[in-house]
Amino acid sequence: MRPLIDEWRHITNGKFIPLILFVPLVIAALFGYIFQNSTVQEAPLAIIDLDHSAYSKQLITKLEASPYIDVLDIYDTYMEADPLLYDESYSGVLYLPNGLEAAYLQGKPTNLGLYLDMTLTASAGSIRTGLAEVVGVENAVKVMGAPALTLEQRTLYNPTSDTMMSSVMMFVNVILLALLGVNTISIVPRLREEGRLQEELRRPLGLVSRLLPYALVSSVSLYLVIGVMKQVGGLRFEADYVQVFIPFFLYTCCTSLLAMLIGWTAPVAAQAGGRIIALMMPSFLLSGGQVPAALLPELLQWVNKAIPLSLHFKVLRGMGYKGGDLGYFIPEMGEYLIIISVCLAGIFLLIIKEKKNQRKVSAEFAESVESMGPADPAEADAPQRVAREVREESGEVVGRGLFH
Repeated sequence: MRPLIDEWRHITNGKFIPLILFVPLVIAALFGYIFQNSTVQEAPLAIIDLDHSAYSKQLITKLEASPYIDVLDIYDTYMEADPLLYDESYSGVLYLPNGLEAAYLQGKPTNLGLYLDMTLTASAGSIRTGLAEVVGVENAVKVMGAPALTLEQRTLYNPTSDTMMSSVMMFVNVILLALLGVNTISIVPRLREEGRLQEELRRPLGLVSRLLPYALVSSVSLYLVIGVMKQVGGLRFEADYVQVFIPFFLYTCCTSLLAMLIGWTAPVAAQAGGRIIALMMPSFLLSGGQVPAALLPELLQWVNKAIPLSLHFKVLRGMGYKGGDLGYFIPEMGEYLIIISVCLAGIFLLIIKEKKNQRKVSAEFAESVESMGPADPAEADAPQRVAREVREESGEVVGRGLFH
């Protein structure tokens, strides 16, 4: 009985009870919020109307009324489906053929061409469901003979739902993110621990440039990973290997800067490593690799746009799996540059704060030196001389940091 009482006293004096009661509740609420949607509502669809008839417009109106489909754009001239699907503006493209109205009124069967992006299986499934409902209703009106409308579907890019293009690629990139993040998150705390941070703050660009070797080597690692997956796992990857370096390098730069920002205030490198969870968890849960971005709550879909790994997956799908040109992803490159700018602004503010703290410490030290009385009367001006030198050195550090 005594060991039981002793252990009970131990846990009541510690943090076990609050942790075991409240942490699972927070996790349950968080994951329940993230995974609350099971189907995609209003999956984006492009329609190419080659009939330009009253019936085609009526059919488009019915499709727009479906809760599963969001008709974003209607094109009046023929276009290839691939360019519309490269950047994921749409999850599917529907072709309404010329002569649709005449064939429908005469009861003749007509094929509607549907192209689906199977790298976004959740959205493709919703488009299928919505179209099946509308086509079913239209065919029910024509009670005589064969169905007037039939869907001729073509699944693109990942028709067999190959896990190499989804789960395997996700886990490999999460591991690479962890390795890159854990090494860049501790740069500033390591310099602080070694007593070199004050010197480095004199050259802010030099401090930030320490991230470039990490970003470059990580980009090379992405090339090697894709090469191995193509040879061993049969990964489909059709991107131009020169063009894809640009988004790869921007992605690794974004991740490195974000990691440096997260780990900046850690006093020592060991404590900075523990903060990697702040980079890993949002990337793992909200990047679209684990849960399709279209299934996330609306608020988290906006957060998804600010996660570098989310942009990386989008480029992988668009350029790698679909063979899209870099020109289709200029907006994504702009998003990378925005993230880099925000991170640099945050780092610059932290540099200013760090310099103010150093100046304050130097001033306090100078005051303490002035208050000390000299042991030798011949050295009566020594405290003032030391204090003056400390102030001058502090001002020189701040001045150099601001103008170099």
